[in-house]
Amino acid sequence: MKVGIIGGGFGLNVQAPIIALHPEMEVTAICTMNRHRLPDHLLDEERAPVHYKCWTLMLEKEELDVVFVSSLPRYHFVMVKEALKRGIHVVCEKPFTMNHRESQELVELAALYDAKVVIDFEWRYHPACQKMKELMLQGLIGEAIHFENHISSPQYQSLHLNKRGWMGEKQQFGGMLGALGTHMIDCLRWLVDDEVANVNGLLHTHVPEGAGEMRDADDGFFIHGKMKKNCTFSIQLLSCVNHGFGSNIKVFGRQGTIKLENDKLLLIGQAQAPLEELDIRSEGKLPALQSKEAAAYYPAFYPFLEKVYDYFAFHQVDRDLPLIEDGHHNQVVMDTIIESQTLFYK
Repeated sequence: MKVGIIGGGFGLNVQAPIIALHPEMEVTAICTMNRHRLPDHLLDEERAPVHYKCWTLMLEKEELDVVFVSSLPRYHFVMVKEALKRGIHVVCEKPFTMNHRESQELVELAALYDAKVVIDFEWRYHPACQKMKELMLQGLIGEAIHFENHISSPQYQSLHLNKRGWMGEKQQFGGMLGALGTHMIDCLRWLVDDEVANVNGLLHTHVPEGAGEMRDADDGFFIHGKMKKNCTFSIQLLSCVNHGFGSNIKVFGRQGTIKLENDKLLLIGQAQAPLEELDIRSEGKLPALQSKEAAAYYPAFYPFLEKVYDYFAFHQVDRDLPLIEDGHHNQVVMDTIIESQTLFYK
């Protein structure tokens, strides 16, 4: 399967080296902006991918089976649209589009063409998250009453000292809602297996100026709401603190509780019994990868990649695979959060 990648950041540093490990997938073309160059490990390969600086030219010249769209969010819509029209399967980074009107149009367009779209919500395939889903499906804690996902990351000094570029610009869909909130919302929908009925959110920029930049994109958010089956939820992220406590996901059920700390410690307790730790250690060894970033993503991204291949090559839809409809539903929720903040300030 011939693969093209659009994007010189996540696409080059994470996706390309992990895709190279798949026995049936080959990165044959990469499109990046002028400031990016292909890393040495790609240039040294016997069949190095063709390097483009114009994504439309890449889609026109190369006979691609699938394209990974890992560019800035404002380009996702037009890139996915063009790939679909050419019959090329797509794996699109999040946020899927800039708004739900764009995502709805892509859902409708995908139905017209012989091409499929998957959204890169690879968190679903992290071994710890897969174990959580398994416990939920087994009904060990009963029907979900409340879902909680809170993250705090110690980036206060970094926000003051380092440039954020487009990530600090609201109009570019920069900010943490687009970067991590998308994953957290998807995790809620996937684990609880339900759709959001109502949601409110507060997006805030705690550090509006740093490294000579003015920023208006959120560096923290606080979201709460209710699912259609009445499970409530609380999702929040802080990146503007000096001491972070990582990630905590909790699902409170009618018959017990599941808690996951930092994707490493998984606890479960039923009824009045205390929480007990479950062993989620992986037996396999990590392959040698070109960067620490790729190694960090490998446990979730490679299993995700295997299911993507099965879907594109054999039309086999894995239960957990995030499809284009998931991207659209996610976009609707985010638009509602953004609109609720606007109404709040009015």
